[in-house]
Amino acid sequence: MVTKRGKKHYIYFRPFKSEKIGLAVDVPTKTEARAIETMILRACRTGDYSSLDPVSREATVRMFINQGWQLPAGLGDGQAGPLPELSLGEASERFLKSPEVRDTKQRWRHKIALLNILERLGKETPVKSLWISDLKAYREARLKEGRKPTTINRELSSLSRLFAFLVEERIVDDNPVRRLPKLSEKCSLRQVQMSKADVERIAAACPAWYAAMIWTAYYTGMRRGELLNLRRKQVNLQRRMIYLTGEDTKEGRIKRVPLRRELVSILEEAVKVPFLKTDHVFVVRDSKGVRPVHEETAKNPWGRACEKLALNKPWPRFHDLRATWKTNARRSGVHPEIERAIMGHGERGLSVHERYGFISDEELLQAVDAMTFDHVKETVVIAVTTASEEKGNKMVTSAVFQGGRF
Repeated sequence: MVTKRGKKHYIYFRPFKSEKIGLAVDVPTKTEARAIETMILRACRTGDYSSLDPVSREATVRMFINQGWQLPAGLGDGQAGPLPELSLGEASERFLKSPEVRDTKQRWRHKIALLNILERLGKETPVKSLWISDLKAYREARLKEGRKPTTINRELSSLSRLFAFLVEERIVDDNPVRRLPKLSEKCSLRQVQMSKADVERIAAACPAWYAAMIWTAYYTGMRRGELLNLRRKQVNLQRRMIYLTGEDTKEGRIKRVPLRRELVSILEEAVKVPFLKTDHVFVVRDSKGVRPVHEETAKNPWGRACEKLALNKPWPRFHDLRATWKTNARRSGVHPEIERAIMGHGERGLSVHERYGFISDEELLQAVDAMTFDHVKETVVIAVTTASEEKGNKMVTSAVFQGGRF
């Protein structure tokens, strides 16, 4: 497509069948601009740039430089030569800015994973030089650091997404991560129950905005991601309900979360002052101002509180509040269908009873009001991690058992 703005014509096209890009061409008519578009498309898709005239050649070189693509041999004046090979750091920046990632919920997770990878593999490492041996070395180093197989697999999954993006952009020809088998996660086990007294200790050692998140998770069983994305319009304090859409939940289904009366006052404080820049319920409030809470930022206060309180390791995690809610619900006699409706479970489909038996808001509220939260008298954390790593042609498995009370 060719459009005119001011005295210049702009070509909008997909030279490599990737995302649409814009390119300004300094020609007087649309007919000439379309002719340049045709020549550039033909050259890019055949790899032969010898037939480009001077105007088309200049526009093509500018396009490659603007997009940060490697300049093909034979394009240019013969003096500058090809652009330096794309580094892992540059590739990561380009990947995170791509439309497929830039506006998604997974962007922050990809960013954190790639930061860990860049720290160990090197920002200046050419992406074309990375191969399976490098990935195995990275994986082994992370295992020695005590990282769990799930964490390592997630990091390498982000790297695989980056390579898939580079393959689409014709920067690399292969994705080496796909050739590497994942670490086994089957034997990982974690069982936790948290006493209300210990939840109070941790909440008191955290900032006020984070303590509100802790108590909401404790009294509702909501996931941390659901809390971070919670908007003011989804909270109805009069009806004592939180309404989540399929886009807000891991299982991809709508969910209604009833609020206990003691939680209403906590949420009233969180939502009473609207902020112009965000409609999130939970926001960071500090000397830098008010802003939404990023996923990694939400992990820091919990760890600092556990360290400040000198808790024995393994520490409980924020997600353990969800497991504790489930324990309290079961011991309070909450009907399993109501418990599942409130918690939501991404790994299972709807049963026949759930499909045809509607649970009203009143039933949900009655159930959560009848719950008691004094069933867990002592916090217990039991963690068993089994990691498998490849040694030659054999898979070696090691297990670590950790358990404790505090």
